[in-house]
Amino acid sequence: METLSPSADRIGAALRALRRAYSAETGDKTALAIKCLQAVIAELEADGVSAEDLRPLADLEGLVARGERRAASPSPSPSPSTSTSPSPTETKRDRRHSSAPSEILLARAAVLIDLLVRSGQDENEAAQSVMRRLMAAGVPAPARGGDSRGWRRLLEFRHTLLHGGGPEDAKHEYRIFAREIDAIPPAERVSRVLDERLWDRRRKPR
Repeated sequence: METLSPSADRIGAALRALRRAYSAETGDKTALAIKCLQAVIAELEADGVSAEDLRPLADLEGLVARGERRAASPSPSPSPSTSTSPSPTETKRDRRHSSAPSEILLARAAVLIDLLVRSGQDENEAAQSVMRRLMAAGVPAPARGGDSRGWRRLLEFRHTLLHGGGPEDAKHEYRIFAREIDAIPPAERVSRVLDERLWDRRRKPR
C-alpha cells in the first residue's frame, strides 16, 4: 500500500472531515467546495508554496464564493448604465487575499501560538495550526521573513516579539491580548479563542 506524504495526509484528513461535516449538516455542495479550497490553500501555503503560486486557487475560491452569494441573493439584470464593479464586501475579501496582514493581527496570532504551546503543542505544530486558521479566514501569511513557508515567517515574527523586538504597536497589542486571554478561565481558553475567533479583531466577541 502506497504511503502518503505528510502534506497529502493532512490535506486528505481535512477534506474528509469537511465532507462529513457538510454532508451531515447541510448537504450544501457549494459551501463544501469553498471550505475544501480554503483547506487545500492553507495546507499548501503552510508547506511553503508561495502566495503567487497559490493565487489561481485563491481566485477560484473567491469566484465560487461570489457565485454563491449571487445565487442566494438574486438581483434584477443590470441596465446598460448599471456598474458591474464588485461590491465593497467582495473588494474587501479580495484585498485580504492579496495584501499583507497587519502587524496587530500578527501579534494576536503570536499570542495564539503561545496559548497552543502552553496547552502542549510543539511550537512548529502550533504555528502551522494558527497559519491554517488565518488562511481559512482569508488572511495571507506574513510578507517578511527568511523562510519560504508562511508558518515559519509567522514564527519568526513571534520570536521577535518574545525577545522584545518588533514595532511598538505590535508589542503593545501582544501584551494586551495576552492579558485578555489570561482573564479567561484556564479550562475554557483554547476552545473559546479557537471557536469564537477572539484573535480576530474584525469579529466582536459574543
